[in-house]
Amino acid sequence: MAKLVTSDYSQTCGKVYLPSIPKEILEYSIPSLGVTGMIRGNQIVITSETITSIASYVANFKTNGSSVTVDGTEQISGVTSNSYAAPLKYIVTGVDGSTNEYIVQMVAPRVLGAGSLRLWFKADQLTLNNGDGIATWSDVSGYGNHISQANAIQRPVFLMNQVNGYPAAEFRSSITSRMDLSSGAVGLYLTNSGSVFFVMRLIDTITGGITLLNLHGGQGREISINHPISQYLVCRNGASCAIISALPISKAEFLAVGSVQVLMTTAREYWNGSLKGQVPVSYDYSGGLNTQFSLFREWKFRRRFSRGFVF
Repeated sequence: MAKLVTSDYSQTCGKVYLPSIPKEILEYSIPSLGVTGMIRGNQIVITSETITSIASYVANFKTNGSSVTVDGTEQISGVTSNSYAAPLKYIVTGVDGSTNEYIVQMVAPRVLGAGSLRLWFKADQLTLNNGDGIATWSDVSGYGNHISQANAIQRPVFLMNQVNGYPAAEFRSSITSRMDLSSGAVGLYLTNSGSVFFVMRLIDTITGGITLLNLHGGQGREISINHPISQYLVCRNGASCAIISALPISKAEFLAVGSVQVLMTTAREYWNGSLKGQVPVSYDYSGGLNTQFSLFREWKFRRRFSRGFVF
């Protein structure tokens, strides 16, 4: 036997390795809403821009597994209806009986904001060529809080086909990139409650951290990411910040990340619609003025956004 083993010079040493059994969800969409899911690993995120309440929907999906179930109920593409009020756990079974699990979550800005959406910037609303600087970016919330950058050097760059065919705005690494609404903001009362969400791809951070959103530079709310472990911060500019989850934000992949603050009591952090953490806060934003707004200010790093919204 020893002779047989030592004289086997094949790469597998005489063993036979079977390929992994297919059990994946390859495509996912909800036709009635006109939306396609963003598949990242074993997580699928559906973003609906129009609905004001989350209900039950029929999904179309493509799988290479032998069957798909949710809570023990067989799923048939284009037929089976599920409620998306909470994340759904899809179980894909292979022909050998092995399984693979997917979490499907729905993110709906107008639901999260309870009808109070005041800022919404979407890269797929920009009609630019790949590599163009973004001089103006229209607010699609309905309140006309449009932003711009007169300085060509500081403009973010429009990039096509960044995630699921959607474009993104890249805030460059060598200089500060930012867009501003210097006056005339509508409905941006700097009260103590508020929600902010971004779909973003973080590349890196630097010493001192970075600012994603600044409402009134002297007194208002600031949303930042610290350095070096990329924690999400909710701050009062010039005062202090709250680290919500102490979980580092993933780098080099698109993620829907944001926060919900309730009065002067709590702040909650969400990733792709899932609650990641909650902390008490006591920052008073009521002294801020309703005139200044800066979006995606940054220092020496790259970050790409496909869409963001503020309530």
